[in-house]
Amino acid sequence: MATTNPQADLSAQLAAQAPNGGFQTAKAVYSFAADGGVQGTITPKRTVSLPKNAVIVGGSINSTTAFTSDGSATLAVGTSAGSSTTSILGATAKASLSANALIDAVPVWATPVKLSAAGNITVTIATADATAGVVEITLLYDVANA
Repeated sequence: MATTNPQADLSAQLAAQAPNGGFQTAKAVYSFAADGGVQGTITPKRTVSLPKNAVIVGGSINSTTAFTSDGSATLAVGTSAGSSTTSILGATAKASLSANALIDAVPVWATPVKLSAAGNITVTIATADATAGVVEITLLYDVANA
């Protein structure tokens, strides 16, 4: 039996849904239980790959379970390639990521982010380790021809 890559499968499905352009959504879910909480950049187990030339025009970050820490942890959101680790959300204090907090992503219509290479959505934990949390990241993007 061949093994499959769920991230690649989902990315291929999304591309097939809009082969001639049109807006698409990408979602990642950071879960302390699944992904851990040690300081550094983490590619969540539940994420998709954004293609090269993806132009992100909006998004939201929803902490469905409070992001907590014994210290003063921060969480940032970006991509593993094509943009920075803070291009979607700059370092944000744990107090702003309480249960069911909803935060706008940095890219908006007036200031979109265009990926120079394909990359996965990532989270970066800094200042202190996380002790709990589930954060859902949803992005709206289109793929430019070049």
